[in-house]
Amino acid sequence: MALALQPSCKLHTSCNRGLLQAFQRCSISSHTRRPQTLSVQASGRTCQLTGKKANNGYVVTFSHKRNKKLQHINLQEKKVYWPEGSRWVKLRVCTKALKTIEKKGLNAMAREAGLDLSKLPYTDVSKNRLEYLAKREPAPPMPRKIALRRMKDPEKLAASKKKPLVAKYLLGNRVYLTRDY
Repeated sequence: MALALQPSCKLHTSCNRGLLQAFQRCSISSHTRRPQTLSVQASGRTCQLTGKKANNGYVVTFSHKRNKKLQHINLQEKKVYWPEGSRWVKLRVCTKALKTIEKKGLNAMAREAGLDLSKLPYTDVSKNRLEYLAKREPAPPMPRKIALRRMKDPEKLAASKKKPLVAKYLLGNRVYLTRDY
C-alpha cells in the first residue's frame, strides 16, 4: 500500500506541474525496508584502532550562555612496528590507543577493530627486502610521455639507429640519457 503525496498549492501552474511531478516520484510505503549497511573504514578525525571520535560539548560563558563545541580526540599519525609482517605500519591513532598497543599488542587490537594491517601504508624492514634493495640500484621513474612513445616492436628497435632514453640519478638529480653514455 503506497500513499502518494499531492501538493495543496494551486497558485502557479508551471510551479505546480514541477511539484506534482516531484511528489509523484517520491511515495511513502507502509512497510519500510531495512537500510543496507556498508562497512567502510572510518575516515576523518577518528582513531583507526579504537573508533574514538569527537565528543559534543558546550563552552559555558560567565553569563551561562552555552555555545556548542566539539571536543576532539588527541589523534597522532604514527608508524608502529608490526612484527608479524616485519614492517612499520602507518596508523592514525589516539594516544589512549598507543598505550593499549603496548599492553595488548598491535595484532590483537587490529583484530578487535576489524583492521587489515597488510592493506595500510607501510615501510618494509624485512631482511629479504633490505638485502634486495642493497643489491639493486634505485631506478628513477620515467615520465609517462617518454614511456608511451617507446618503440614496441623489437625488430624495428634493433634496426633503428636511435637509442632509447634511460633515467639515471647523477649527483642527486634525475637525468635522461641514451644507453650509450
